[in-house]
Amino acid sequence: FIATVNNGYSYDFVTGESSSSSYILGFNTSTGVALPFCVGSVPGAITNEYSINKYNNYIRIATSEWNWSVNTNTTTSNKIFVLRIPEGDARIMDVVGETEHLGKDGESIYAVRFFEDIAYVVTYQQVEPFIIVDMSDLTDPKAVGELEVPGFSTYLHPIEIDGNPYVLSIGEEWNFTSWWSSSSSKLTLFDVSNPSAPLIAAEFHESNTYTQAMYDFQAIRWLPESKLLILPKSNGYNYYGNHGADSFQGFVVYEIGVNEVKPLYNLTHNDTNCWYEASIAGRSFVFDSNITTIFGHTVISTDLKSGEKSWEFDLDDGLNYTCSYDYSYNYRYNYNYGNEYEYDHIHEEDALDSANVNIYNYDDAISPSDDVN
Repeated sequence: FIATVNNGYSYDFVTGESSSSSYILGFNTSTGVALPFCVGSVPGAITNEYSINKYNNYIRIATSEWNWSVNTNTTTSNKIFVLRIPEGDARIMDVVGETEHLGKDGESIYAVRFFEDIAYVVTYQQVEPFIIVDMSDLTDPKAVGELEVPGFSTYLHPIEIDGNPYVLSIGEEWNFTSWWSSSSSKLTLFDVSNPSAPLIAAEFHESNTYTQAMYDFQAIRWLPESKLLILPKSNGYNYYGNHGADSFQGFVVYEIGVNEVKPLYNLTHNDTNCWYEASIAGRSFVFDSNITTIFGHTVISTDLKSGEKSWEFDLDDGLNYTCSYDYSYNYRYNYNYGNEYEYDHIHEEDALDSANVNIYNYDDAISPSDDVN
């Protein structure tokens, strides 16, 4: 059995109200050919591929619904629905259970992960409620534990340390205490051994950094035996998008412990300040205690234990191209009392002669890493 999900939106011109729905199409694959045989729908839209899960003969799906009207404020509804996969000649997936609204009004689901008869959910507006949902009774799923944490998570990964269950989250935290807001990447280890009272076992924050793993989940590599987490990281870009003196692009290997999340070493893939589309998203692989990482335009092999580089390969070596800088803008704001702004766009650098620029696309050159289910 496989299923696809599509989101649909509707607007009532009479009442001025809008709503969204997720439509599920199920395929029977028992004959070796995917044949559509059942459909179902629930209110709201999913967040990502982890929002839907097949468990025994049921579909579990988490959605956020935004109810908007010209006459009222927007409200949200975050729920987990359970649909039964039909048997025999039936073709409709009926909803057999659903939770109450998860989180607070105005929040939406940022991350969800189903694990056996438990679901972990993160909703967000300015703080992150980490919610544990008991799914043991599929006709009556209910939230049993909640913990409010600053910031938000976009990826949740159930792990086990010393026989105890934890959830490792990847996210971000924003600081709004001054006129200039700032963000930091955040790794959080939740102790979920008591579902009714989740706790933060360990955290690690790093300001002014970004990891593509927040939204590109194939960039994540978790090693359950050594308790190591490998993530891509970028920082140090200045206002114009150029590399600063302390900039970094590459990977970080983190050690995940019950009481501490700490970085062990960096794997540097810094590029020259060259902007063109021939670039590979961050991926990592581990073979025979060696890490092979791919990021931007380079491939690097590193000893997993020591962090020492074994070799490096430049994918651009021997290519005949001219580096073309990005168009960056310096905005000058001239305010007048008519409440209008005048924008003066100044190119930091003009593009070089495009006749000497060869664009190489490596998107299909290397298969993406395996998922980390």
